[in-house]
Amino acid sequence: MAITMYDAVNAVENLFTSNNYHYNFDSERNIFTCQFNLSRTKLGSVRITIIVHPTKDDNTLCQRLTSYGNVSIKADSSNMAEVCEFLTRANYGLAIGNFELDHSDGEIRYKVCMDCQDALPGYNALDDMLGIPVAMFNRYGDGLLTVIMGMTTPEAAIKKVDS
Repeated sequence: MAITMYDAVNAVENLFTSNNYHYNFDSERNIFTCQFNLSRTKLGSVRITIIVHPTKDDNTLCQRLTSYGNVSIKADSSNMAEVCEFLTRANYGLAIGNFELDHSDGEIRYKVCMDCQDALPGYNALDDMLGIPVAMFNRYGDGLLTVIMGMTTPEAAIKKVDS
């Protein structure tokens, strides 16, 4: 059974309201945004964006949900290769989602994507779209900072995170 955009938007909205999260919703673009403090890293906070994507053939039906966790720190030309290596090492073996690096502007984000053409993800899966990016930046944030600041190598930073 096809999932409507209305159903998908309502499911995401219910996730936010049932947890009393403060959020914004852009109804023209079907984009939810919110901010979470990070408790185990010096990165401070992560901005979560959830996009409800329509199918290509019918904009009333939902194709997928995509969640992005963005932090304020960016890579620059002097550390792009090291940050890329760190994120690649961090991505290896991750079960859900991945880090991304935009080589044009240094943006670093964590992405989680779920197909919902035939079934709407359950509450726990939707909650993961918020929680996983937060958890990944909490886990890898300080290692990322040490690499960006040139204080250690990507390999050493990952070894420290994993220990």
